[in-house]
Amino acid sequence: PKLKLVCGDVEGKFDALFNRVRTIQKKSGEFDLLLCVGNFFGSSSEAESDWEKYKAREKKAPIQTYVLGAVHQETVKYFSDVDGCDLVENITYLGRKGVFSGVSGLQIAYLSGIESRSEPAPAYAFTAKDVTSLKAPLVSNSKFKGVDILLTSPWPKGVWQYGNN
Repeated sequence: PKLKLVCGDVEGKFDALFNRVRTIQKKSGEFDLLLCVGNFFGSSSEAESDWEKYKAREKKAPIQTYVLGAVHQETVKYFSDVDGCDLVENITYLGRKGVFSGVSGLQIAYLSGIESRSEPAPAYAFTAKDVTSLKAPLVSNSKFKGVDILLTSPWPKGVWQYGNN
């Protein structure tokens, strides 16, 4: 199976990200996809201007790229369909929550946004209800064996306790 790349906050620095991906692929060979968590779009005018070049097809991502949704009110405008959609060629918004199945059978569960304790949540957030509705169909299926990858924008609580110093 081909390898997957994962990155955190892009903050609208698309050229830096995709130039790095090109460098990695030259050294290590082709990867089949890039998963981006965190804030993909920046709020600067430079980031918005750069994104327009991707929309106009003047620039193109070198790899199929999957992104999570908005984590700030300023970037909600980039995500027109809560169920996910192609944003531009080679860049796909997965959606607010769900499970993506890759061609190789890889199962990726995802939850977009930041955690909100209030209902209804703003468009850039998820609630405990969203987590429950993501889990319910999975765990109610007797053949469910788990997912391979869980993508969220925020770091899991206490994750630093499991890394090296």
